Amino acid sequence: MEQVYIRPCTPPDIDGVIALERQWEQEEIAYGDFNPMRRESYVAILERFPTYFLVAVSDGQLVGYIHASTDHDERVEVIPEPEPYVAIEDIYVQPDVRNRDIGGALLERLFEVAREAGIQRFVVGTRSKETDKILRFYRSHGFTPWRIQFFQ
Repeated sequence: MEQVYIRPCTPPDIDGVIALERQWEQEEIAYGDFNPMRRESYVAILERFPTYFLVAVSDGQLVGYIHASTDHDERVEVIPEPEPYVAIEDIYVQPDVRNRDIGGALLERLFEVAREAGIQRFVVGTRSKETDKILRFYRSHGFTPWRIQFFQ
C-alpha cells in the first residue's frame, strides 16, 4: 500500500464514505443498533461542516473517514461555558489498513483544522466492543475519559 493522504471530503467521496460505513456495520464491532445514515444526511453534514469532514485515501481508494461538528451551546460538563468545542461524530478505518495510524492521522488533522479556527476542545464517545483498545487510542491523542458505563 502506498502513502495515505488525509484531505477534505468532497461530494464525490460520499458514496465511498457510505461504503465504508456499510463495512463498519458488517463488522459488528459496536454495541447497540447500527443506524446507517442516508446519502442525504452525509451531504448535509458535508455542507454544514465541510472543514470537519475528512477522508483518508490510499492507492486512489478511500480507506477511512472522520466527521465532526462544532458546538458551544450544548453543555458538556467537562468544558467551561461558553467555550466552543468539536464533537467527533464518527471515525472509521478499513480493517485491512488498521494499525498504520490512519485513524490517528485523521484525528490529528481534525485537531489542526479546529485549532486554526481557534477551537481547542474536543469530545468523542464510543460504543465500541474493543473498549481497552479505544481507550488506549484516544488517550494516546490527549483525551481523558470522563464518563464510562459498564454492564454485566
